[in-house]
Amino acid sequence: MTFFSRMFSEPKRLIPVLPVALSFFVIFSTFSRPGVTTDGQTYLQIARNLHFGIGLGWQALWVPPLHSILVALAGWLPGVPDLLMASAIVGAVMGILLTGGVWLLASECFGRSVAFGASVIAALFPHFLWISKAPEAECTYAALLVCSLWLFCVALRTQSPRMYVFSGISFALAYMARSEGFLVMVFVTVAVLVVDWNRHKRLNLLRFTAILLLAFFLTSLPYLLFLRKHYEGWVISPKSTYVLIWMKSRIYHDNDFGEISNEDLWGLTDRGKLKWQVPSGIRDVASYLMSHPAKSAQVYFNNLCGEVPGRIPNNSGMEKYPQVFPVFLSLAAVFASFRKWGEQSGRDKAVLLSPFMILLVLPVFTEGWWKYLAPYASLLIILGCAGICFGVRLLLKRLPQSTARNSSLTIMLLLGLYFRFSAFPVHLLPAPDKVATAPTEPSAEILERRSHAVDTEKAGRWVAQTMGPGHNYMVPWSKLIYHLDGLWTATPVADYPQLHAFAVSQGADIFLAEIDGTVPVDEITRTPQGLEFISMYRSPQSGYTVAIYRITPL
Repeated sequence: MTFFSRMFSEPKRLIPVLPVALSFFVIFSTFSRPGVTTDGQTYLQIARNLHFGIGLGWQALWVPPLHSILVALAGWLPGVPDLLMASAIVGAVMGILLTGGVWLLASECFGRSVAFGASVIAALFPHFLWISKAPEAECTYAALLVCSLWLFCVALRTQSPRMYVFSGISFALAYMARSEGFLVMVFVTVAVLVVDWNRHKRLNLLRFTAILLLAFFLTSLPYLLFLRKHYEGWVISPKSTYVLIWMKSRIYHDNDFGEISNEDLWGLTDRGKLKWQVPSGIRDVASYLMSHPAKSAQVYFNNLCGEVPGRIPNNSGMEKYPQVFPVFLSLAAVFASFRKWGEQSGRDKAVLLSPFMILLVLPVFTEGWWKYLAPYASLLIILGCAGICFGVRLLLKRLPQSTARNSSLTIMLLLGLYFRFSAFPVHLLPAPDKVATAPTEPSAEILERRSHAVDTEKAGRWVAQTMGPGHNYMVPWSKLIYHLDGLWTATPVADYPQLHAFAVSQGADIFLAEIDGTVPVDEITRTPQGLEFISMYRSPQSGYTVAIYRITPL
């Protein structure tokens, strides 16, 4: 009997296919080319660097490169018109993989009923659908994270060295999608060591942990060597200095500079590097936090409250949907955490619960944005569905087991429909002022952003048509970058001689300036030595202007 004959002769074999098919249908029924986002253009630029054959580029010191590598590979597929469409393909595949990973992990820990309900909710969960349509790496990280945890659970159950190798490889891929994947791997392995330390021979447990770590570091070695080359030392997180500067200026509000105008971020060192490219570490963060311990504690706990279910700012287009960490699902997850799961209950709990420790780290660096928390919602969904099943079985313990199972599945399916079609957020705890319901009409700020996005796209396409592909443009952080079809050198915050020297050292041949439409033309065309005015674009609607200058020797 063939594989397909066995599958269709036993309908139960088709059950795992249904949530994945649902995910495929939901994602591709609304499949479209995404727009450029502020962070997304960095990922897309790494992919473009690969297409131009120059390697990862300096942008891979800002964000890990795996998602961009996948986008670059998708961009080489026949019929894919551009990198934005390539990122849509990668996001769709990762969204489907995330649903499949939720099934596998839930089935490993709780069985098929929980797996079916959790994977259906994952297929319909609006935050997962949103990140699967964005050019950033959240969906890739979320999918690889849940697959890594599943492989680790299987490795613990089977005690197979090969599965530990696969788990280490998967954790390495998750880390190369988002740096926090390394911390999650550390949390998980330490938690399992603590739980299992007295149940197995210590030498055997340490041997398997060593296999996992060896597989992790061998898989991520090319990227670690790339970081070492540019930072002149071993670095795990490529954004350590940027995160520290961001933390000071935007979380602790020590100077309140923006990303572009912040000299601490985009200024130049004596060696001609951008200041965020000087590596920092845990000691630097700890030293800063301890310089004002009372203020640090106050900011930390304020930010921690922003991660409490029901209080998470649901911004970035998600205002009308339920929370990424709904209160009722969180309560069900807490209930499940106190129940016995099975023969490997302790170890499974260590694997499934320990990743939430990252929520104790994030308040140091951020204010509880839903995009940073979305990858861990898959674990909350699994735990919440398990809590629903446990609760229903407890309430209906005198009825046949099939009744409890069917009741649990009905509740979980209704939850999935609620997440997919609900138009209003539900808060069981008082929501902070910054959590607002969706306005009936776009605000003036949103309309201005949309207008600016249209202007930058038109200007970028005009520059690309005027100059042709492949130029190395020096331009500040802007959505304009994606549309240029070339390389990107960041514009430093520096005086003109330093700026010109940096441009030459980076091989930049074109300088672009985004200018307010009120600046007279004669001022735009009058240039210092080392810059030659070529042309300019001016929006007829807003006056938004982009001037093109050729960089020449001083």
